[in-house]
This record gives sequence, structure tokens and C-alpha cells, in this order.
Amino acid sequence: MVATKHLALVFALALSGVAAACGGGSTPAPDTANDQKTDGSATDKPAETGGVTDAKPEGDAKPAGDAKPAETGTGGTAATPPAASGKPSTNIRQSQMLEDIKKIGLAPDKLADLPKIGLAQKKKLMPLFQKALGYKDCNGCHVEGDYKAETRNIKITRGMWKNFVVALRDEKGGAVFCDTCHDGNEHNLNHSDKKALEKFMDEQYEDKLTRADKKDMECGTCHGDPFEGDIITKVWGIAKK
Repeated sequence: MVATKHLALVFALALSGVAAACGGGSTPAPDTANDQKTDGSATDKPAETGGVTDAKPEGDAKPAGDAKPAETGTGGTAATPPAASGKPSTNIRQSQMLEDIKKIGLAPDKLADLPKIGLAQKKKLMPLFQKALGYKDCNGCHVEGDYKAETRNIKITRGMWKNFVVALRDEKGGAVFCDTCHDGNEHNLNHSDKKALEKFMDEQYEDKLTRADKKDMECGTCHGDPFEGDIITKVWGIAKK
């Protein structure tokens, strides 16, 4: 039963990796009336963020490290990851983007839900999302030429932000961000060896992540009680493509 839960968790996290974090480096669709009032335009392209020089919102951004950008389809429909990429799963690490978040005027350990963050600040978060996921351009989440379009990846981004970035911490209680799990890799889990992957989830996601509310980190933290393997569609209520 434990192994089954771990494998279910693995599948769910792999699905979440399509957008984890994120906005792909472009202006998000307006989430609330508050966004509309923030700076008056939901279609403006994001301003470059201080401290981030290699993750521009469009065109020439380079993925972090040696990660190869994932191919994406129109409207933020990222390509399905291969069953076995041959690349090792990405270890949990301390976020390297917390100072950049502070420069935007946000406190990494006291972040509001994404729809509640003003549009001007969200636009500055986009290059960080893009870099953390290793996206080539805005189309990791957005429809080219129509940034207001509500794509599935944008919805997943909100879920990842709320349930991981805001709700979780690292093993020392420090803030986490998209790069904590992805480190420039959109598809950050290798599924070729299920036993190895189960061990990886135990050692990395359960042992090296904690909860902001100080409660125990366990499968139910993300999957609920009773346990539901498909967190994106069944827990977060985001329809499949």
C-alpha cells in the first residue's frame, strides 16, 4: 500500500512538472479584478527582473544550466515527458531565486496566493518561472499572441504556487520556489526504474520538504485524505486536456 501511494505521488508530481511553477516568462492572464486595477493592462509584456539577466520573457532566454528546453505546443500544452528520459531525477535543493523575489518586493516566506499578487509584480515573476522550468519562451504556459487565454498550464501554475511554493518549506524551514524541485528542468523525474523512483521520493520529497504550518510532511499533504493519486484533476479540479 505504501509503495502504491508513493508511485501515485510520483505520477502526480510528474504531471505538475508541466507547469510548476509556472508562467513560462510572460504576462499571466488576469486572475482577479485586483490585477486589472494594478497597472491597467493585462497584455503588457513582463518587465525584466532585477538580478535576472538570462531569463528574458520572450525569444532569447536561455534555460538554467545545461537543461534542454522542453518542446511546447500552442496554448501552453507542453509535450508529454518520455517514460524514461535517461536523465536522473532532479534532487531537492535550496532555491537560488529568493533574493530575486525580494527585489520584486515580495517576501518569499510570506507569499500570497498568485491571483492576489498585483499584476505588475506577477509580470516580474514570469522570467523567474521561465528560468526555473528551463522554458525556451512564453509558450510554456501561454498562447502566443494572446496572453489572456486561460490555458491548462496557467491553472496548474496557480495550483503549484498555492500548494507547494506557499504551503511548503525546505528541510530547514526556509522558503521554497519553483527551482527547489525543478532546477531548470521541466520534467524533473525519471520513471525508468520505479523502485529507484520510490526511494527518490522518500529521500527527497518527504524527507527534504517540510510544511509551512509545521505539521508533518506526508503523502496526504498533497494528495489529501483519503489518498487521491491524481491531484491535478481530482484534488485541484483542473480538467484534462
